[in-house]
Amino acid sequence: MQQDLKYMLAFHKIFKTSLNKYFMKIQEKFGSFRAAWQNYTDLDFLPKEKFTLFLEERKTIEPQHLVEAYYRQGISAISRLSENFPAALLQISDVPCILYYCGQLSLLKRKGVAIVGSRRPTTYGLTQARLMAGELCKEGLVIISGLARGIDTAAHQGTLEKKGATIAVLGSGLDCPYPPENNRLLEEISRAGLLISEYPPGTEPLSYHFPARNRIISGLSLGVLVIEARARSGSLITCDFALEQGKDVFALPGPVTSPNSIGPLRLIQQGAKLVLHAQDVLAELGYEYQNIFYHQQQEKAKKIKEADKIVYNLVAWEPVDLKFILKNYQQKREGVLRSLHQLEKKGLIKQLPGEYYVRI
Repeated sequence: MQQDLKYMLAFHKIFKTSLNKYFMKIQEKFGSFRAAWQNYTDLDFLPKEKFTLFLEERKTIEPQHLVEAYYRQGISAISRLSENFPAALLQISDVPCILYYCGQLSLLKRKGVAIVGSRRPTTYGLTQARLMAGELCKEGLVIISGLARGIDTAAHQGTLEKKGATIAVLGSGLDCPYPPENNRLLEEISRAGLLISEYPPGTEPLSYHFPARNRIISGLSLGVLVIEARARSGSLITCDFALEQGKDVFALPGPVTSPNSIGPLRLIQQGAKLVLHAQDVLAELGYEYQNIFYHQQQEKAKKIKEADKIVYNLVAWEPVDLKFILKNYQQKREGVLRSLHQLEKKGLIKQLPGEYYVRI
């Protein structure tokens, strides 16, 4: 099978993801992709334009050289015929025939949860994505996302901060990652987690790739958690795939006045499971769980002074500014700032630019 892989990759280099349609037909007719590569005139079931493309591209590709080039880039691959191919992906629509990867392939055999959401999140969304990912991964779950800006990035980072396992599913070749500002995060995941893509190296991150790759994100997961999404967000496409695949969909609510809350709130209206804490996800998935971090914060809050407690109760998970706190507490600015400093020192809140504060 390993010897045949280089011919599979050569076919995939030519046809890209459209090979998904013909992969098993080629295997069944020829018995191997090496035989198909050598007896290519018998590929009579291919559409004319595909066959013409194959004849042109075949002249430029040497399968062994292709594999060696990928190896030099640190990129490996498995086909759907491999015993290491995730069984869950054999159950989805348009089964990917090849997966390219960097990192720990064994993570594909572990249970995971997807966290997806807005590319333009609020501070609340980013905070919750990191917290949720950190808590879920501590229970042994792999956190799966798409390495996009915003919630995806926060979910991967929150997992790595807790030394958890994360999988990033790309909508491009592994050597053409997007967005470029996540290159350092991509490198960290390739060392400590797993990067995968159904697109061959050299494939640019085209817009229509991302909705398609979402079926892989949901396919690898026990369920999908949405944290902030606008009414027509791509994250909702992932939820559609999850429902089609019989997976759970979870949604974290937010303020009804925020456009980023519309997606999760509508999902909840339609029957998605409302999530307030990580244990809500874990309980639904059958895990016994105690939110250690949440209880630690609660214990800290019990021990603070009464004046500090009043200020703490005015700080929310959504950022609030100093003016709001002063207006509602009606104490001298120096005393309020002292309380805020004490709360931040105890790790209960965090100061943001512009004299804003948020719970952590």
